[in-house]
Amino acid sequence: MKQKISQTFRGFSKKTLTFLRTNYRENSKKWFEEHRKEFEEHVLFPLRALSDSIAPIIAQIDGEIEVRPQRTVSRIYRDTRFSKDKSIFKQKLWITFKRPIMNWADFPAFFFEVGPDSYRFGMGYFSASKDTMDKIRLLIEKKPNLLMKHFSLMKELKDFVIEGEEYKRIINSKISAEYLPIYQKKNIYLVKNCSINETFFTNMLASEISDLFGKLGSLYHFLGVINERIIFYD
Repeated sequence: MKQKISQTFRGFSKKTLTFLRTNYRENSKKWFEEHRKEFEEHVLFPLRALSDSIAPIIAQIDGEIEVRPQRTVSRIYRDTRFSKDKSIFKQKLWITFKRPIMNWADFPAFFFEVGPDSYRFGMGYFSASKDTMDKIRLLIEKKPNLLMKHFSLMKELKDFVIEGEEYKRIINSKISAEYLPIYQKKNIYLVKNCSINETFFTNMLASEISDLFGKLGSLYHFLGVINERIIFYD
């Protein structure tokens, strides 16, 4: 009989971090199966419980986002088909809240990620197409104040930073340096990077993430509008 998954998030434990580190180092299906119960108890079940705890605020932001834990929590096995790295397991796992559509990569998503030494969470595009990022660049060229108005909320969100892969060369020399951190991105997201701290081991982590996701809601919808081109007809 399978253990029932607790729907109450109480925080992660040191065993969560130990398992992620050790399982990645062992890189063995045999070792993993021998320690599957540890994985479920200290990694999988807490992740699903955290997903459940965050789901209400996500549903308020966008009722079309998938919130079922079985869909939001990543698998621990890596897809090695197209990778030079043939490690069997992921060292980091994540929760992703996104719309269940074919072109989900071109719509913003919320995420939480945990590894053996740190965790982070945020919102944005992670595999955006060039077409989507070109729309953001066009907005910078045509309506920079409108874009920065929405990204200015970063001043209110302590320790959030803009991340994403960038082009190595400057793709438009006429763009002001103020906008380059966004204009140069191949994908873009706002993220808070955290070292393991006391909050990580308590249910306050779910409250902190929910609160900050709620504050990112307006930017989430703004990025969605960009993707749908609506904004260019204002």
